[in-house]
Amino acid sequence: MKIVAVISMALLSCIIASGQRWLESANAIKISAGYARDFPGLSGYGVMGEYSHSLSAFLDGGIAFKHIDMNGYPRSATVKEYTKSNSIDFNLFFVPLLTDKNILRIGAGYSFSFYKTRRSYPVINTQGIEKITSWPVQDAKGRSSGVIVSGEYEYLLSSDLSLGIKISLCKAYDRVFYVGPFVAMKL
Repeated sequence: MKIVAVISMALLSCIIASGQRWLESANAIKISAGYARDFPGLSGYGVMGEYSHSLSAFLDGGIAFKHIDMNGYPRSATVKEYTKSNSIDFNLFFVPLLTDKNILRIGAGYSFSFYKTRRSYPVINTQGIEKITSWPVQDAKGRSSGVIVSGEYEYLLSSDLSLGIKISLCKAYDRVFYVGPFVAMKL
């Protein structure tokens, strides 16, 4: 809860201290879909919607809602493991490059995740000389939170529409890598 208060205070102070953004519009909605990877053998897709707001000439803030669905057979061919999560991400971006057509953002944030997982770990039973390996299923669900590090490149097609790519690494329930294109509409 302390981290939420710190992030909220930082965003509020940036909004109060900031002047108007030099671009025509300070708000945007971004829609993204891309590749997500949890650990080797467990991958899938992610879908994200984000609202971003310019806080100053070199700072952007945003809130994103993300759904990630990954599955695979990383440990055993008999058990299909999966991770399904929904998260709320709070981001603060530094904007080192801002031209008429290009925007580069580098940022960090905090993610609150609600997840369901299925994992399978080996259990070895020895009965005499013979070793029997079983792969019991372990289902879990819960919520966790963690830090996000991300980067975005955005190309402005017009004053209201742009395309870009987002790369992020999130540490909430596990380290999740996400990369995908996005479409942004200025409000």
